[in-house]
Amino acid sequence: MSQTLVNFFGAQARNEASRKQADAINKKNKAARKFTNKNQKRQFKYDKKSINIQRRNIKQEYAYQDAIAQDNYRYQMQIQSLDYANQMRAFAKSQQQAAQQLDFNKFAYDYALMDTARWEQEQNVMLDFEEKSTMMEFRHRQLGEVMDQKASQATFNQTVAQGQIQQQAAYVEALKNMGAAVAKGANGVTAEKVAQSAIAEAGIQAAAIIDEIFSAEQTFGLSMYDINQKLEMANNQFYLDKAQLAASRVSLANQGKAMRNQAALNKYQADLNAIASVMLEPLPPVPIPAPRELPRPKLQKPKKPKELPKVVEVDAQYTDPWLAGFSGLISDVKTAVSFGAFG
Repeated sequence: MSQTLVNFFGAQARNEASRKQADAINKKNKAARKFTNKNQKRQFKYDKKSINIQRRNIKQEYAYQDAIAQDNYRYQMQIQSLDYANQMRAFAKSQQQAAQQLDFNKFAYDYALMDTARWEQEQNVMLDFEEKSTMMEFRHRQLGEVMDQKASQATFNQTVAQGQIQQQAAYVEALKNMGAAVAKGANGVTAEKVAQSAIAEAGIQAAAIIDEIFSAEQTFGLSMYDINQKLEMANNQFYLDKAQLAASRVSLANQGKAMRNQAALNKYQADLNAIASVMLEPLPPVPIPAPRELPRPKLQKPKKPKELPKVVEVDAQYTDPWLAGFSGLISDVKTAVSFGAFG
């Protein structure tokens, strides 16, 4: 077969194969375009449904979180209100207890003053009794010494009087003896002797009486001296007792004043402690900020798909069989010429 025919029919066969190949490619591209467009629409519907579900879930979740935040806010407000109320009750209770303590301190102070006054009165009564007892004891001792003084004076006076009587009795007895002698007739020497004897006897008796009176006078002097000493000691003891009683009264007054001052100090300290026990007034609680709504996320709508552009059909590669045959014809001519030149 000549090259011309080969090229002609070969070009037709290639054109047919290229056409079939182009038709297959175009068919495949159209099917792929259709599938892609369909799949995009299905995915778009799925995305829209997913977005709607997600939106509902977000709405429910954030509504639940907002509700929890509101519940927590109300709970915290109740706790804060309850705590503030408890603090105010404790503050009021501390004020009440402090007021009661102050009243008790006043009562205790008044009672301490009354007790001090009672104690002072009792001590003053005791001092009064002691003073009266001291005065009575002094009077008793003074009266006793005066009585002893009078008794000594009376004894001395009695002794002196009795001595005088005895002395006079001795003189009288002597005179009687002398008179008796004269009456018996004694005269001369005998009468003189009787007289001298009577006078001597009277002198002896008088001397004895004088000695007794002198001894009584000495005893009386000693007794009076002792009595005066005792009176002076009693006076000194009386003034000492009076001074001690006066000092006791001053000490009593000072002690009573010290007890009243101590009671006042105790009350002042107790009042300070009561006032210090009062709690500080609680401050109002800081307001709790109300919960804010959580920011909702915004979901972007799915982009609506666009259909793919129409498939640009692939053109089959075309070879003109006549041109192919003509090129074969030229090849055949060249072949024939070359054979003729060598033939």
